[in-house]
Amino acid sequence: MPRIETLDIPVTGMDCAECTQHVQHAIAALPGVASVNVFLAAEKATVRFDPTLVDLSALRKAVEGAGYAVPVAESPGPAPSPLANFTRPVLTVFGIVFGAVLFIVVAGEWLGLFEKITERVPWPVGLAIVLVGGYPVFRNVIRAALRRQVTSHALMTLGVIAALAVGQWATAVVVVFFMRVGDYAENFTTGRARRAVKDLTAMAPQTARVERAGNEAEVPIAQVRIGEIVIVRPGDKIPVDGKVIDGQATVDQAAITGESMPVEVGAGAKVYAATIARLGHLRVRATHIGADTTFGRVIKMVEEAEAHRADVQRIADKFSAYYLPVVAGIAALTFIFRRDPLATAAVLVVACACSFALATPIAMLASIGAGAKRGLLIKGGRYLELLARADVLLIDKTGTLTLGKPQITDVVALNGLADSELLSLAASAERYSEHPLAEAVRVAASERGLPL
Repeated sequence: MPRIETLDIPVTGMDCAECTQHVQHAIAALPGVASVNVFLAAEKATVRFDPTLVDLSALRKAVEGAGYAVPVAESPGPAPSPLANFTRPVLTVFGIVFGAVLFIVVAGEWLGLFEKITERVPWPVGLAIVLVGGYPVFRNVIRAALRRQVTSHALMTLGVIAALAVGQWATAVVVVFFMRVGDYAENFTTGRARRAVKDLTAMAPQTARVERAGNEAEVPIAQVRIGEIVIVRPGDKIPVDGKVIDGQATVDQAAITGESMPVEVGAGAKVYAATIARLGHLRVRATHIGADTTFGRVIKMVEEAEAHRADVQRIADKFSAYYLPVVAGIAALTFIFRRDPLATAAVLVVACACSFALATPIAMLASIGAGAKRGLLIKGGRYLELLARADVLLIDKTGTLTLGKPQITDVVALNGLADSELLSLAASAERYSEHPLAEAVRVAASERGLPL
């Protein structure tokens, strides 16, 4: 039996759902590759392969042959997407321009003004507008064609060429405009999903304090060894999964368990990486580190959620595989039987709405990324699709529904004390405590304006 290994390799340059398919097909074609999954949000490929038949250099060449890259060393990552850093005013302006263009096209066509306006523009000027506006799209289509790949924009590009061929440059401009808007929307959604994964990854601590030779040393998390004693101080993120051997602390475990209320841990208790010691001091013996921790597995699950494809995504893949040749065939038949270039161009232009295959995976990716940002971990599109058919939601504990922020609801004073006097004394005693219940007492006293 061949020895199968699993390797995660970073892939840069992917900016759409189609890109993952190109990379996946390129790697899967190598002899010795058992399976491959490519993840757009995580910008990586997970490959199961026989190391006697294929190695990292062959995988890198395959990715580069598909038009993408495997960075040799850790890099800052790809350039941000065009809308990644847009502020609300910029997005508002973009929406206004988009709406204005739509209004001009629709209203102008309805009132019969559109043709009168476009007739005054020389055809070379219209051609220049099409070429300048659609240059990024046309460039990618040509590059893909040279690599014997067909992208979703190939059909739309044919529609643009057909519109230009019959002298309808204005129609070509509209098609280019919608292509660019679709690209911006896709890049924006992908960028947000990537940031959600990166924000989740950033929750993991990068360093740890360990006991070595009787002293405390702060080391990168990758240098921590199983069995070492890790020191956790108040306010620290616990860097490893492990067992408490000494100390006591109040730990916020919401990142792992979803329980919003901190829990008290002491000797013998289990603690998890990325949880926060709000109060107290711990000595923890490391049992799992890095990607092997519970939080590391959570990150991997979110990164690879794209692999659990919904049924509608598989339908979309089949749709995209047959759509282009079917439309091209219909256009060819139209030309053969009608001998009318305008009718043939109309077929290609009308068929340009082929974003179904792209919209489906991007919608799933956006949902998974948005959920991760809010602490909701979704294993993939398959489970989102199942959730849509759910009739009953069963919650197994109140901690998942409550705010996790204790509040004083009633004050009952005994021995003749006034309620306000008792609350003032309690808040004074809790003035310097960091315990969640102490904070609730202080907040209640502050809301009533009581002196401490």
